[in-house]
Amino acid sequence: METTLPNKKLIVGLIRDSLINIKLISGLNSLGINASDYTLYLGDTIFELIGFQSSEQSDLIFQNIYLANAEKVRFIDFSQSTKDLDKLSEEIYLELLFAKEVCDGKA
Repeated sequence: METTLPNKKLIVGLIRDSLINIKLISGLNSLGINASDYTLYLGDTIFELIGFQSSEQSDLIFQNIYLANAEKVRFIDFSQSTKDLDKLSEEIYLELLFAKEVCDGKA
């Protein structure tokens, strides 16, 4: 599945929304509030839009690329500017595309 420009904007936007949700959940959990029930599970939608098939390999990519990079959001203060948040969203998108190409044997 080739990702078109409109899909790129949509996927990067979903990654950004997911990062905001991850930061919120992490912050609430650090305050002692169990907020795990409020996880949006946008990663599933993002992976489907990129074209990953449900498999053990895609689960590893989710853990080692998506979630590992998403953890970086905890160190970003986007209350004044979303520049770093936007940059991280784009980086995750590009890494997922690369992983998809590797899975498809195109890289």
